[in-house]
Amino acid sequence: MTDLSLQPHIKLKEVDKICLISGNPDRVPIIADHLDKAKMVADHRGLVAYKGVTPSKQIPVTILTSGMGTGSTAIVLEEIYRAGGRMLIRLGSTGSLLPGNEMGIGTIFIPYAAIRDEGTTSKLAPVEVPAVASPEIYQALCTAATSLTIPYHTGLVWSTDIYYSEDLFRHEKWSRYGAVCVEMESSLLFTFGLTKQEKVMTGAILTSDGNLEEKSDIYSGNMDENYTLFQKSVKQSMDCVIGAIELISD
Repeated sequence: MTDLSLQPHIKLKEVDKICLISGNPDRVPIIADHLDKAKMVADHRGLVAYKGVTPSKQIPVTILTSGMGTGSTAIVLEEIYRAGGRMLIRLGSTGSLLPGNEMGIGTIFIPYAAIRDEGTTSKLAPVEVPAVASPEIYQALCTAATSLTIPYHTGLVWSTDIYYSEDLFRHEKWSRYGAVCVEMESSLLFTFGLTKQEKVMTGAILTSDGNLEEKSDIYSGNMDENYTLFQKSVKQSMDCVIGAIELISD
């Protein structure tokens, strides 16, 4: 018999107040390794979920997959909200738009706002509404990164529906407006948090897997070295997230 009390896609009845969101389901157990008492609690339609507690203060955290793009993410975020999530932090991958090969794989970004170059957020809020991260989350992530001496960059993230584009110079337009990286979900996350009557705090920390300006990615060059560099920065990003959670919870 189907349990109708479960959310239909994430297949959970409730989640913790603090939820971490990852687009890639394979990254969820990697993130969970940073928590104590971590265990998988759901896996439906590729939407993997784990629960655990932070190592120091034992704060409960749920980690969930959002899938790719704003359409999938909108479904997951709504179900997370209905199940009790109120602090939502995206821990994802991105492409760097900063010039220089050193600004490629492994570069960490903490965006304060997103460019809404996608078709989902217009269904949630007028285009005049900016997609901004919650100041509390943004500041806590930056503070945690600084205290851990983890290098990071801040600015706008360009969120788009299009992964493969024939316009090879499209990123240059958004770079002129302050975009430092590109991905597919943060604009939805930030806008979603502004639409709910009950306060929802949102933020994001993103790890680069390539550089559009330099036309490099994790699949070019030595893939093993590239992947190791990327994974190292993902782990640093998770350290920042745990630090931010414990700062906010003080």
